[in-house]
Amino acid sequence: MKTKQMETLFQKVANILVEMIPEEWEKILLYAEVREGFSQVFFYYYPVNQEQPVYSLDIVDMVYIDKPLHRKLKQELYDCFEELWNKFMVQEQELWTNLTYILDDMGRTKLNYGYDDISEINPDEKQNRWEAEYLK
Repeated sequence: MKTKQMETLFQKVANILVEMIPEEWEKILLYAEVREGFSQVFFYYYPVNQEQPVYSLDIVDMVYIDKPLHRKLKQELYDCFEELWNKFMVQEQELWTNLTYILDDMGRTKLNYGYDDISEINPDEKQNRWEAEYLK
């Protein structure tokens, strides 16, 4: 995939995440999994001066959140990763099965692509493995 397209797409992802998180944060760790007919995205963020991360699904329970806006942003996040995966497919690049996107409060990003077939692994087990590796 062309570098400029990726930069634009990941800038959009960063903007969506910033809008979804209702407080100041130091670091975001996001997991995305896409394959034909399936996608999953979740993330954790570390609030400023806190050691425990906040799970993305817990945001709506924390403070007053505009739930329709939050759902819209969540869908946009899914759309971004599905678009990325589809561009890889169209350009006949090796298709990733999952990725980890890390963003810090200075705007630095890191991407880790996974290529193993994980379609037969229980979703809870996949999430537990990912959390064990990234939420240290």
